[in-house]
Amino acid sequence: MFKTVMLELTYRCNLKCSFCYLLHTRRLNKASYELTTAEILRLVDRFKPGTHFYLSGGEPFIRNDIFEIMEQIKKAGSRFGINTNGTLLNAVKIKKLAALAPGYVIFSLHGSRPLHDRLTGLKGAWRSLIRNMSALAAMSGSGTEILVNCVVNRENAGELLKVYRAASRAGAHRVVFEHLQFLKPREASGMPAALKAGGIIIPELEKYGADAALIHRQLGEIRRLKDGSAHFETRPLMTERCLYEYYNCEIKPSGSCARVSDTLNVEPDGKVRLCVLYGLKTGHALKTPLKDLLAFKKKHIGRKLSSGCARCCHRFELFRYF
Repeated sequence: MFKTVMLELTYRCNLKCSFCYLLHTRRLNKASYELTTAEILRLVDRFKPGTHFYLSGGEPFIRNDIFEIMEQIKKAGSRFGINTNGTLLNAVKIKKLAALAPGYVIFSLHGSRPLHDRLTGLKGAWRSLIRNMSALAAMSGSGTEILVNCVVNRENAGELLKVYRAASRAGAHRVVFEHLQFLKPREASGMPAALKAGGIIIPELEKYGADAALIHRQLGEIRRLKDGSAHFETRPLMTERCLYEYYNCEIKPSGSCARVSDTLNVEPDGKVRLCVLYGLKTGHALKTPLKDLLAFKKKHIGRKLSSGCARCCHRFELFRYF
C-alpha cells in the first residue's frame, strides 16, 4: 500500500517566501481547521510499521505538539523526516530533535544572506537558519542526514554556488537544488475537468522565465569544486537547453506517474488530495479506507500523465553529481 505519507501539519508559517505555493493559492496563514494532536496520533497508527512520514507545512515547528507527533511516529515503528525553515529552533528544541534521530532534516536555504532574507520576508532568517543547522549537525548522530533544499528560481539563479558553500560550511551532508514548480496557462488548460475542478497547487505563471545559461553555469561551478564536503544533487538533471525549455517554454509530459501507488498527500485538516500537484480530494486520512484512496488515485493519474504534470518534482529522480 502506501510507503510514504506526506503529512502537511499546518499552513501557518512565520515566513512569507515569494515562491511559496501556499502564498500563491492564498492559504498561507489562513485560519482553518487543523487535525488535533490526538487525531494525528491516530492517523499515524493507521499505517503499518516502517512507513515513512514526511512532515512539512507551512512551518511544522510552529505547532506546539510537533515533538509529540515525532515521538509517536518513532513509537509506532515508523520513520520520519521533517522540512523546516530553521528559524523557530532553539537550543532546547535542537537537543530534543537530535535525540529523536530523524532520518533527515531539510533546511530551506535560497540564497546569500540578503537575498534569502528578502525572499523569505524576514530579516535575520538566514542567520537563524545557518546557526541552528550548524548546531543540529554538530549534535546529531550518523543516522540523521542534514539536508539543504534550494528552490531554484529566476531571483537566485546567480547565487546557487553561494548556497552550496554556505550549506557545506554549516555542516549539511547534502545540498539539493530543485527547480521551481509552476505551469504555463496552456498546460493548465489542457488538464481533465476533474483535475481542474480540484484546483492546482502550484502557481500558473504565464510570463515566468529564468536565465537558463546562468543556472547552468552556476551548477557547473559547483560540479567543479574540489573542496565540496556536502553531496550535490539536482532534480531534474538538465542540460542548458532543457533548462531553457523548462523555464521558458511549454512542456508536454509523457508516461505515467511512478508515485501514485506509494505516496499519500494529507493536508492539515486530514483531507487527502490526489497528489502533490492537484487539490482534488480523494477522501479523509482518518475515515476513508486506504484501499479506496489508492483506487481513486489510480483512476485519475495512474495511467497517463496530464498536461498539468509538466514540472512535477515526482516525475524526476534526484541526480547526484558527487
